[in-house]
Amino acid sequence: MRQTWISIVASLLFLFSNTLLAQTLTIKTSETEHTLTQEQLKAIKPSKLTTITPWTDQAYTFEGIALADLLAHLNIITAKANARALNDYVVEIDIKAAINAGAFVASHLDGKAMSVRKKGPFWIVFPWSEDPKLNSRSVHTWAIWQMVELKVE
Repeated sequence: MRQTWISIVASLLFLFSNTLLAQTLTIKTSETEHTLTQEQLKAIKPSKLTTITPWTDQAYTFEGIALADLLAHLNIITAKANARALNDYVVEIDIKAAINAGAFVASHLDGKAMSVRKKGPFWIVFPWSEDPKLNSRSVHTWAIWQMVELKVE
């Protein structure tokens, strides 16, 4: 019986810590580390992007910040970055190409902070509705959801 309670408490602590960690985005360089909440990220240079994604059947309004504006705010100049999701999925992003394609770091969906269930806490989205050429394999690959870390090189 005691072992069962210990397992339950351990599981709850794990879920609670993951929930807290899931609400932040860590941006790492070789010299610095920045950790931003969804609200902090959105407040840097608030922007909106309304688009239909390749994974949705209707347009949604995303709130957050353009990737270019985020990196400029943090004084980060880089060519590549590795984005990591909650499940440790990692994708390498060509920053210049992603910025040219309109990369947008979304933290809110239709006015609400993005939950893990809704592909949050952060999702890199693109203006797919505005430019059909963005509906490509490389852009789809960069559109990482449940993102929690961006490690720039």
